[in-house]
Amino acid sequence: MTLLAEAALAEPNAAKVVVRYRDAAHCIAWIGNVELILSREAPSSAVMRTIIAELDALSKSCGCKTGAMVVINADCPPPDEAARNYIRTELARSSMVAAAQVVEGTGFRGAAMRAVLSMLQLTLKARYRMLIASNVDEAALWLSDELNSRVGRAPSASRIVNACRELRRDG
Repeated sequence: MTLLAEAALAEPNAAKVVVRYRDAAHCIAWIGNVELILSREAPSSAVMRTIIAELDALSKSCGCKTGAMVVINADCPPPDEAARNYIRTELARSSMVAAAQVVEGTGFRGAAMRAVLSMLQLTLKARYRMLIASNVDEAALWLSDELNSRVGRAPSASRIVNACRELRRDG
């Protein structure tokens, strides 16, 4: 058996990135049991409802617990109060066992946004593990490891990183 065939068996649907939602500011896609969310602006309550519905659909589709990776840039404002309230109530019920939030950007703005997300994370009291990172590589490695240890399956970190690149290129 070739290495590529072995990798495909070890990582079902490894090559398949399924775009589930896209608008001018957001892209939601699936890769394995991971939901990728790329945002150029804060999610509205409607987008948050879509994210939650897609997490539920992903769990049913893959038949296991899930993870999520949100990628935003440092210029993106935090979600409004209605979206934050929705996040607090609905994400706690989701199929996620791990979520990585990436705030890209360096300097004060990036650090400030990561600090805001850290504060939001404390108020969530989520049942799943969370990481706030400054780059996709770090977040993908953590998320892949978390899912493998908690669920027994996950796309590889390199596949998650490549999927983010593909989605950015196409969107």
